Amino acid sequence: MDIRVLPVGQGLSWFKQAIDLGARNPRAVFGASLLVIIAMYTTVIAVALLAAMMAGGGGAATAAEPDIRRAALVAFPLFLLIMLLVPVLLGGLMHVIRESEAGRPVRARDVFAPLGQAQGRRLALLGLVQVALAIGGGVLVMAVAGADYWRDYMEAVRGAMSGTMPVMPQPDHPGLLFVMQMVFNYFSYTVMLFSIPLMLFSGVSIGEAVRDSLRAAVRNAGANLLAGALFMSVLLVAALLVVLLVGLAMLVGNLIHGIVGSLLALFVGLIFAAVAMVLVVGAAYLAWRDTFGDATSGGSAPHTSVTSSPPDRIEL
Repeated sequence: MDIRVLPVGQGLSWFKQAIDLGARNPRAVFGASLLVIIAMYTTVIAVALLAAMMAGGGGAATAAEPDIRRAALVAFPLFLLIMLLVPVLLGGLMHVIRESEAGRPVRARDVFAPLGQAQGRRLALLGLVQVALAIGGGVLVMAVAGADYWRDYMEAVRGAMSGTMPVMPQPDHPGLLFVMQMVFNYFSYTVMLFSIPLMLFSGVSIGEAVRDSLRAAVRNAGANLLAGALFMSVLLVAALLVVLLVGLAMLVGNLIHGIVGSLLALFVGLIFAAVAMVLVVGAAYLAWRDTFGDATSGGSAPHTSVTSSPPDRIEL
């Protein structure tokens, strides 16, 4: 698949365009984002509850100290379920964003449309890629941080679960570890965010999607990194403002009742999360569109394009 080489400034264009995403059909786009968040949190809460029940479900002997091994036996398959579910849900959100941007009718519940398509269900395979990347990242951390780092880290986690103040271990080479994690995270996130639309919209196999995503990550590193830096900076500032708004909402709501304060705080947090998800996932969709082109059948091309390859552009 052809990969367009884009100028660094394209990252700024994605940032500007992502801010306007949802303007054509805000109910569908932001409603779909809320459904993704609710589905994810419901699954995570179920996993946490089952893991906690298994960790403390061994009688009086385990009442004082959680059984980490028992919890892991339950948590790992459920964690794997979450990893398989996330790419499908993000693909559903990209589907809603794409339909909205093309001016076609779409509803918030269409975020679950990929679950009814073989092409959409194949996105779950990306969860296995993420698991493999997580294992590879853990191996790299052990190689850079030291063989005892993970052991000490798990001991700190065990202490935290037992109610004691954890003492976090220090890596052997903190500077090198930071650089390695930044590079690793860049490629792992790029693989995920590009592979989803490549598999869902371009119809390529998972192997081709991962390969082309890595190629795009190298060829357009400047634009991708600029967009990532802009989004991280804005989301960090916005998160600080949301913390203040959550505190204000709880303060005002508590004047009526404690439950009202909690509900208002939850509402503010959900709205922020929904907007942030639309920005990030929408920017990934825009990056895929401009990097690879929306050339699938059915006239699903974007209404505009700002790439450096005008002949490849498809307009409605």
